[in-house]
Amino acid sequence: MHESALRSVLLIRSIDEGDKSGQVLTLEERSEATLAAAKGVPTIASGLTGPSLPAAAESILVRRAELLLAKLRARSPVVDRVIDLADGVSWLAPAVLAVAFVLGVGVSALNGSQRIDILAFPVFGLLLWNFVVYIALIALAVRARRKPQTAGARLSGFYARVLRGRAQALLKDTARFNVPLTEVLQSFASEWVTVARPSWQLRTTRLLHMAALVLAFGCIVGLYVRGLVLRYDAGWESTFLDASQVRALMGIIYGPASALTGISLPTEAEVEGLRWKDPVYGAPAADFIHLISVTVALYIGIPRLIAWIVCTLQLWQQRRLPQLPASFIGYARKILVQTGRVSGLRAHVYTYAYEPSPDVIAGLTALLAEALGGEVKCEVRAAIGYGEEDDFADRIAREPLAHADCYVLLMSLASTPESENHGALINALKRGLQGRGTGLLVLIDESPYAARLGDDPALAPRRAERARSWRDFVTQLGDTPCIAELRMLRPGVDASGGASREVRAALQRAEQA
Repeated sequence: MHESALRSVLLIRSIDEGDKSGQVLTLEERSEATLAAAKGVPTIASGLTGPSLPAAAESILVRRAELLLAKLRARSPVVDRVIDLADGVSWLAPAVLAVAFVLGVGVSALNGSQRIDILAFPVFGLLLWNFVVYIALIALAVRARRKPQTAGARLSGFYARVLRGRAQALLKDTARFNVPLTEVLQSFASEWVTVARPSWQLRTTRLLHMAALVLAFGCIVGLYVRGLVLRYDAGWESTFLDASQVRALMGIIYGPASALTGISLPTEAEVEGLRWKDPVYGAPAADFIHLISVTVALYIGIPRLIAWIVCTLQLWQQRRLPQLPASFIGYARKILVQTGRVSGLRAHVYTYAYEPSPDVIAGLTALLAEALGGEVKCEVRAAIGYGEEDDFADRIAREPLAHADCYVLLMSLASTPESENHGALINALKRGLQGRGTGLLVLIDESPYAARLGDDPALAPRRAERARSWRDFVTQLGDTPCIAELRMLRPGVDASGGASREVRAALQRAEQA
């Protein structure tokens, strides 16, 4: 998904998750856009379990976002201004390059004289500065291999703060008459700062390379322009260097340019004649201006241009395939299952102190298929025995849980909930799922307890009391339990009177936690 498309989808996500009552975009409009976006798109034949999305899934999300954004833009022009701001400050690059060129021209006449010191600023200073930058870039590249999350963070940090400030100022007036819209746009801007930071870093680095090139070019232009109407003399002076050492240094600095242009470097005796001595001031500087120009092109122009090209390619790759936020897959799944075009969903089931029968697994499969809106394959990943909670927690701390579209902890209503056992296991699984964008579904099967009590109406209150005990227990842990008699469920049959809706709502709350 291209970065610009992801920006639109994330803006709509901020509305989906922050505007539950439908004040910014009505729930009907969102539902219609979801169905319209999925029209003509082939069925997604694999689960949404990895760090990226299938092309068909991306297509639905992007088309849905475009449809909803068209409605939103027509009602609130401020949305366009926020999107433009999220794309970057358009005037920044031209302004920086213009300043760099002016500085370069100014540097050529910095000392106010008509002398070019072939060993000092501006030429030698520009070369030395760029060599220092090259060394720093190499060091940053080595550091980035070890700590990619910190390398270059300062380059984009300032721009991120600027964006936050401008977004707050932009939305200040909107907050007076449309609080819900302001809140979702502020939420989007905050998230986008994190998502777009790698692109901003590359854009900033690329701009700095081009600015360095333009500054050097401005310096050369300044020398040539002033050389047309003024006489420049080239020479040198030094307290510690003699003519032979200066000649060797000139060979290092200007040797490649001399070889390319055919302009001969002065001999040692001629170098001695270039030393500044009143009233003799070096020699005419025309040849040296040519050598300086070629030297700048070799040592500054070409390396900076190569660096600019590399940054451009990296930026193109970054914007073409940006890293999705951790919670994005969960959001995408919630939207996509509403279309009924997702198949091959996988649910990983962990059972605790309970061995479900084949009928129960069949009922669980039917329940999840109805709740998630597609064909679901249930895989029992681990059967955890009573008292094995700590061992299981240690295991999943060492070995991350495999990717799935849904994670289920299946327990029996026949057992009594205990904090040190059931609670510890629920918390361990929640920790293992952090950052996945997929929450944990705590599912309590009534089948064993219902079979034990039988059909005696007098025992129904005991069943209801046990169910209430489980709901209170799981709710105190910050989760929403689902209780269903799974053995009675089959495709198209919801014997519990709303279990699929309960599961869907519980998953949504778990994913947003």
